[in-house]
Amino acid sequence: MQSQANAPVPTGPLLYQPRFDCRSGELAGAKLYIGRPDGPEKFVLDSATEAALAPLREACAQLAAWSRTRSQPLVLVIGARLDTLCEPALAQALNALLLETQFEPQCLEICIISTDERVSDASTAALRHLKNCGIRFTLSAASPAIARLAWIRRLPLDSLEVPARLVQDVVADPEGIAIVRALVTRAHTLRLVVSAKGVDSAHSALMMVALGCDQILGPLFGNPEPAGQFEALLAADRRLDPALLRGPRPERTLLLVDDEENILSSLRRLLRRDGYTILTATGGKAGLELMATQPVDVIVSDQRMPGMTGVEFLQKAKEMDPDSVRMVLSGYTDLQSVTDAINEGDIYKFLTKPWDDAMLRANINEAFQRKLLNDENRRLSAELAGANDELERINTQLKTVLADRERKLGMEEAALSMTHEALAVLPVPLLGIDSGGMIALANAAAERLFAQQAPLLGLGAEEVLPAPCILLLNAGEQHADCDLHGRSVHVDAHPLGSHGDLRGTLLSFTCPTSAP
Repeated sequence: MQSQANAPVPTGPLLYQPRFDCRSGELAGAKLYIGRPDGPEKFVLDSATEAALAPLREACAQLAAWSRTRSQPLVLVIGARLDTLCEPALAQALNALLLETQFEPQCLEICIISTDERVSDASTAALRHLKNCGIRFTLSAASPAIARLAWIRRLPLDSLEVPARLVQDVVADPEGIAIVRALVTRAHTLRLVVSAKGVDSAHSALMMVALGCDQILGPLFGNPEPAGQFEALLAADRRLDPALLRGPRPERTLLLVDDEENILSSLRRLLRRDGYTILTATGGKAGLELMATQPVDVIVSDQRMPGMTGVEFLQKAKEMDPDSVRMVLSGYTDLQSVTDAINEGDIYKFLTKPWDDAMLRANINEAFQRKLLNDENRRLSAELAGANDELERINTQLKTVLADRERKLGMEEAALSMTHEALAVLPVPLLGIDSGGMIALANAAAERLFAQQAPLLGLGAEEVLPAPCILLLNAGEQHADCDLHGRSVHVDAHPLGSHGDLRGTLLSFTCPTSAP
């Protein structure tokens, strides 16, 4: 990255590309671009300078204004280089910017841009510091860091982005379906939101939604546009086509895999009465293709099939969707391979042909119950983990606030101690009289001046001071000349506290010097 002094300043009009939620269909956010003569360019924050932050400040203020008219706030998506995010000055600058624009931190989503596979501990700590402020982070699946899944676990990510290249691969190459499906499954396992960008056709949109993407954007739904045109989309309440929305999953989807059509027909007739959504495939490859395009709860597969055995198919099915419940239904028993698959968790049960109808239905129903229980446990675990993460973030913020307060209290105590010491050694006699008329402060010079009444603390002012001095108490800033034990003394009164909350009076005593 260039140095801050030489970093290019983003110039050109700000453009906003709409991003939609695949469940509600609502316009949920905008990706920020800079207008260029040769076409829009994604906004990338590459320094913490005021000039580099100026477009972001304008965009945050704009989205904050739009969000105030909506039930759900809009999310702003920007790019930022990893080394910029690690600059010490950035956290303070972003906090000040968000406070100034009244833009909620959790509505700012930063896509981390890094060319390295490894992320240092210092960089991770810097990202976590920003994360504790509420800012969200996403990582592109095209990033080199995605190659090391262990690093993804360490990064404080909220979402994963499917790049346009992978979206196009799904349309052009059936193997791309399996890649995106595995990526989405992995991301959801890590409790990450998945967004797909570069969607430019109805077919690719349908595929991305079917594969489980949570958010979607691309030319099909709108190009980067100036604020006025984006505001028109909001005013028109632009939404996704209902055909694209991710409705509730079928509660019970069953995949039957067997190379004999008559077996599949018999199973369909037997199980149709149980209300399952039944999918069929005549081989392992066809079964995997079905799994790549739609979720499956329970799989029942034959063992002896051409091209791929049932155990091999179910092992691949587990890699693609580890949450599915997998069973073998076969008249061929290779005990060693089946036993190994069961022990490794690839297979839940082994059922034999010919089957008993009631027993087969009971086993499949049990498998669905197991899947339902596992899904509920996973949901509760995710909610608990989310709650724990939020609690940890709040605790971290609280610790920061408490540490800052303790630091300020320490500074105030040190200042108060120094003030007391300074007042004690000050050669000018000082008396502090509280609002009840009691002496609460007397320095050494005052003790010497009123040596006959010393010690002074705790005495009433009327016991020590002559009448002219008493008249100065709680009467505002005044002065008087008094006679103290035959000495002429000038007294100045300084009220303590505000006009509505006087806490007492500070009296200072000076002895006029004789003219030479």
